[in-house]
Amino acid sequence: LAARAILLSGSALSPWAIQKEPLYVKKRVAEHTGCHGDLLEDDLAPCLRKKSLSDLLNVTIDSPRFLPGFAPFVDGTVIVNPTSSMTNALILPTGSALASTNGLELADFPSRELLFGLTSIESYLDLSAQDLEFGFNETRRDRILRTYVRNIYHYHLNEIYSALKNEYTDWERPPRNPTGARDATLDILSDGHTAAPLVRLGYMHSLRGGRSYFLHFRHQSGERDFPQVSPLIPSIFLTYRVVAKILH
Repeated sequence: LAARAILLSGSALSPWAIQKEPLYVKKRVAEHTGCHGDLLEDDLAPCLRKKSLSDLLNVTIDSPRFLPGFAPFVDGTVIVNPTSSMTNALILPTGSALASTNGLELADFPSRELLFGLTSIESYLDLSAQDLEFGFNETRRDRILRTYVRNIYHYHLNEIYSALKNEYTDWERPPRNPTGARDATLDILSDGHTAAPLVRLGYMHSLRGGRSYFLHFRHQSGERDFPQVSPLIPSIFLTYRVVAKILH
């Protein structure tokens, strides 16, 4: 029914887009609502429909930072599991920006035109209002980066942390002031959990023969709650390239 798709500021490849532990979420919902049963076999929906709105809104999920609570998950019906035949069908050309076809099943709509877009900074909501207004020191920046790497990746954590810290530090003008550390952190988080996954999906959609278009929305509002962000690294592809180099 859809001929074209517009993805603004995210895709299913973003770490916050798909819940990797749906049974944990189901267990927490059951505990909060009293709708108990077999986690694998029983459907909680009939019981949940009898609960009041306030009961449902009071259910909280303690998710690690940068990861989702309530979110879609691979159920085999709406979101299908990846198939080896699909992955093997796509041969990456020489010099491809992609190192692997991981996540190809989430770009399986080559007959649909795709417009995917980003703003200059995609991670404002990852920091508090105080952090955005006043910034923070390099120690706090490093702590946020370590938490991000630990929760998002599974292997080579020290190497990924070191590589990202190195690539997102302007060594000619290191961030020795609070707003500089803030800007570097915003760049890392924006590229890591939004820009790089979205660009990756665009690449895969294009490689499968789809018509893909990229949009970068750079307009800055005249009213801001915190000082202007000064970009350190002019590349939204940086995190993807750094991590891909390490993992492959």
